[in-house]
This record gives sequence, C-alpha cells and structure tokens, in this order.
Amino acid sequence: MLTFEKVMVVFKDYLAEDTRYEIVMTSHGYTVLEWDSRANTWAGEELCATPEIMRDVLLDCFTGYLEYKAITAKGEITVAEQERIATQRQALLEKLQ
Repeated sequence: MLTFEKVMVVFKDYLAEDTRYEIVMTSHGYTVLEWDSRANTWAGEELCATPEIMRDVLLDCFTGYLEYKAITAKGEITVAEQERIATQRQALLEKLQ
C-alpha cells in the first residue's frame, strides 16, 4: 500500500538535491511547493490529496530536473540521456510498489 511517508522516503535524496521543491503539511493536506529563487516567491503549488497524486507530482518534478541537467549546449537531450532518465524514473516507480 502506498503511503505519503513511503513517497517522501523514496524521493528524499532527490528533494535534498533539487531544493526548489518542498513538501509541507497544510490544514488541507500535503502540498508540494515550488520556489522561484529569481522572484523570491513560491512559483507553484500542488495539493496532494492522495499518495498517488504526490508520487505523480514528484515523479514529474524529478523527470524535469533530470532533463534540465541533461540538456546539451545545443539545448537538446541525447537519446542516451533520454534512456537513462527513463531508467531512473522506472527505478523510482519500482521502489514505490
């Protein structure tokens, strides 16, 4: 059974590296917040009513972060990098089973 705690444990290392995102408990439930350091304000938020929603939100954040890191000087991502990202994404999904 997927729980919020399990999702947070699986994404712990990623969240420590990509400090744009924070997970906070609000009166309405867990919320994923995105910080915009240039504007010095929150850039986005996603209320996660279920662990599955939190998993999907963080998986998208993780994937985008890996894609950003993999962009070449030409502004492209190589096929090899796309495959590596897909493998890393799948590994996280398997940990959440």
